Amino acid sequence: MQPAHDPLFIGVDVGTGSARAGLFDARGRLLGSARHPIRTWYLPGEIVEQSSEDIWQACAAAVTQAVSESAADPARV
Repeated sequence: MQPAHDPLFIGVDVGTGSARAGLFDARGRLLGSARHPIRTWYLPGEIVEQSSEDIWQACAAAVTQAVSESAADPARV
Protein backbone atom coordinates (compact mmCIF):
# COMPACT_ATOMS: atom_id res chain seq x y z
CA MET A 1 0.00 0.00 0.00
CA GLN A 2 1.29 3.45 -0.88
CA PRO A 3 1.32 6.31 1.62
CA ALA A 4 -1.62 8.69 1.33
CA HIS A 5 0.71 11.56 0.37
CA ASP A 6 2.31 9.89 -2.68
CA PRO A 7 1.39 11.60 -5.95
CA LEU A 8 -1.20 10.23 -8.34
CA PHE A 9 -1.24 10.66 -12.11
CA ILE A 10 -4.02 11.33 -14.62
CA GLY A 11 -3.93 10.04 -18.17
CA VAL A 12 -6.37 11.46 -20.73
CA ASP A 13 -7.16 10.02 -24.16
CA VAL A 14 -9.35 12.01 -26.55
CA GLY A 15 -10.86 10.33 -29.58
CA THR A 16 -13.54 11.38 -32.01
CA GLY A 17 -16.33 9.88 -29.91
CA SER A 18 -15.26 10.39 -26.31
CA ALA A 19 -12.70 11.58 -23.80
CA ARG A 20 -11.39 8.98 -21.38
CA ALA A 21 -9.44 9.53 -18.17
CA GLY A 22 -7.63 7.21 -15.81
CA LEU A 23 -6.17 7.88 -12.38
CA PHE A 24 -3.01 5.90 -11.60
CA ASP A 25 -0.63 5.50 -8.69
CA ALA A 26 3.15 5.61 -9.10
CA ARG A 27 3.23 1.85 -9.77
CA GLY A 28 0.81 2.20 -12.66
CA ARG A 29 -2.20 0.71 -10.92
CA LEU A 30 -5.52 2.03 -12.17
CA LEU A 31 -7.45 3.60 -9.29
CA GLY A 32 -10.37 5.11 -11.19
CA SER A 33 -11.50 5.65 -14.76
CA ALA A 34 -14.25 7.39 -16.66
CA ARG A 35 -15.47 8.10 -20.18
CA HIS A 36 -17.47 11.08 -21.40
CA PRO A 37 -18.97 11.41 -24.91
CA ILE A 38 -18.06 14.17 -27.35
CA ARG A 39 -20.80 15.54 -29.60
CA THR A 40 -20.33 15.42 -33.35
CA TRP A 41 -22.36 17.31 -35.95
CA TYR A 42 -22.79 15.90 -39.45
CA LEU A 43 -23.60 18.63 -41.94
CA PRO A 44 -24.52 18.53 -45.62
CA GLY A 45 -21.64 18.04 -48.03
CA GLU A 46 -19.86 15.46 -45.85
CA ILE A 47 -18.86 18.13 -43.33
CA VAL A 48 -18.22 16.89 -39.80
CA GLU A 49 -17.70 19.28 -36.88
CA GLN A 50 -16.90 19.11 -33.19
CA SER A 51 -16.68 21.92 -30.68
CA SER A 52 -13.37 22.50 -28.90
CA GLU A 53 -15.41 23.65 -25.89
CA ASP A 54 -17.30 20.32 -25.87
CA ILE A 55 -14.00 18.43 -26.09
CA TRP A 56 -12.58 20.40 -23.16
CA GLN A 57 -15.74 19.85 -21.09
CA ALA A 58 -15.66 16.11 -21.85
CA CYS A 59 -12.04 15.95 -20.66
CA ALA A 60 -12.85 17.84 -17.47
CA ALA A 61 -15.90 15.66 -16.77
CA ALA A 62 -13.95 12.42 -17.32
CA VAL A 63 -11.09 13.55 -15.06
CA THR A 64 -13.48 14.69 -12.33
CA GLN A 65 -15.39 11.41 -12.46
CA ALA A 66 -12.22 9.27 -12.46
CA VAL A 67 -10.87 11.04 -9.37
CA SER A 68 -14.26 10.83 -7.66
CA GLU A 69 -14.56 7.11 -8.45
CA SER A 70 -11.16 6.47 -6.85
CA ALA A 71 -12.05 8.33 -3.63
CA ALA A 72 -8.49 9.73 -3.69
CA ASP A 73 -7.61 13.17 -2.40
CA PRO A 74 -7.57 15.47 -5.47
CA ALA A 75 -4.59 17.31 -3.96
CA ARG A 76 -2.48 14.21 -4.69
CA VAL A 77 -2.98 14.54 -8.45
